[in-house]
Amino acid sequence: MKLDSKYFDKIRMTPRGSKPEPKVEKTCEWPGCEKPARHKAPKGRNAEGQFHAFCLQHVQEYNKSYNYFAGMGDASISDYQKASQTGHRPTWKLGENAHANAGARRGTARNVRDPLELLGRERKPAEQKLGRTLRKNELAALQTLGLDENATPDDAKAKYKLLVKRLHPDANGGSRANEDTLKAVIQAYDTLRASGFC
Repeated sequence: MKLDSKYFDKIRMTPRGSKPEPKVEKTCEWPGCEKPARHKAPKGRNAEGQFHAFCLQHVQEYNKSYNYFAGMGDASISDYQKASQTGHRPTWKLGENAHANAGARRGTARNVRDPLELLGRERKPAEQKLGRTLRKNELAALQTLGLDENATPDDAKAKYKLLVKRLHPDANGGSRANEDTLKAVIQAYDTLRASGFC
């Protein structure tokens, strides 16, 4: 584009002949100060979004003495800080709000498809004990003892004691025919104990 083009001359921020309006500067709000106010300072709690207009010297003085929590007790300050972590909005654990519980009581939660089990489910005894689902090695250990995934820790202990008494060579007249099975049972029980199940 040429600088001397007819189009370039018509592009102006203000029309020819008019002057921009002079900017009116506020004066400092500090009592007795007549300097221009070029700095903002917050008015305080319960006046969010509102500001004082001060000169540089007085905004520095104001900021040194500014305390958002002035007049609040320690408990109120602590509550405010805790609520500010969530943006002062109510929070609850997943599935524990009143609306979700009311839906579950009415039976609407049964109709919801939940493949990731986000809404919760009934936990099996093993999961209640461990606080998680069983791992493959723990399931294999339970199967070695002749139990399924619904077994409780007491079931595992009782079954272990029964199998050890039944498979031990002293109970079989010194026969070592069941030695491999006995080792597998002992190893399975040790796996369950190491995982915290028993």
